[in-house]
Amino acid sequence: MRVSDAKAKTAVVTGSTRGIGYGIADSLMARGCNVVLSGPGQDSCDAAVEKLNAKHAGTAKALAVACDVTSETDVTALWDAAVEAFGGVDIWLNNAGMALTGPTLSDLPSDDFQTMLNINLLGAMNGCKTAFNGMKENGGAIYNMLGAGWDGNPVPGMIGYATSKAGLTFMTKSFVAEADGSKVLVNSFAPGVVITEGFMREQERSGGKIPAARAAVLNIIGDHVETIADWVADTMLQNEAHGELFNWLTPERIAERRAMEPARNILAAYDLTITD
Repeated sequence: MRVSDAKAKTAVVTGSTRGIGYGIADSLMARGCNVVLSGPGQDSCDAAVEKLNAKHAGTAKALAVACDVTSETDVTALWDAAVEAFGGVDIWLNNAGMALTGPTLSDLPSDDFQTMLNINLLGAMNGCKTAFNGMKENGGAIYNMLGAGWDGNPVPGMIGYATSKAGLTFMTKSFVAEADGSKVLVNSFAPGVVITEGFMREQERSGGKIPAARAAVLNIIGDHVETIADWVADTMLQNEAHGELFNWLTPERIAERRAMEPARNILAAYDLTITD
């Protein structure tokens, strides 16, 4: 099933009141899709939807639904609200995530570890289960948003987050096999490093300072929200494949950026202090 074949499409994007989720919702609406935004708080959902509906008036509509993705009841209610408002769901993107960075395993609070597992892994499982059961008769597409650690490689200072994303990679591969032969496409995105509000929050926890060596790497591998949001939206609307991992930060893209003259400097757009 190619999601762009019909006229107006409906997408549910979890974790979409800010950051990359909000950016993706914005990009989808710019392409004529109705979008159901969700987050844990109704006020933040309402504020995000108010902005997007004003921006895309006459083109697409957004609906706000508060949802705790760790609750299967909440996720089911999110699906039901989308169907009631727009008649069905064509795209479901499990984007909600939490990264609490810094501590090594010996210092990581167990509650923080559990929070990341619950949101990043259990939350995606609830979304996959709910969307698949809702789509299996008429078809649709489910996407999981991966992140640092998805490839099984350790990421310094992100042991909890990376563990959850490595688990999500495995779960997605297993789910792809289970959904094979159905009317539902299952795929995933590896978006690279996106400079979101969450990224900035974690930098502020360390005083807003980034060592020069790390800044040099981020200037090569990092991206603005808008760049990744447009790529994700276009990919979801054009995709006909099942079982694909759409990887933004390919070796070819990294090599191209390393060769740029003058040197790429996306961090200049943000309030960050680079230290020696």
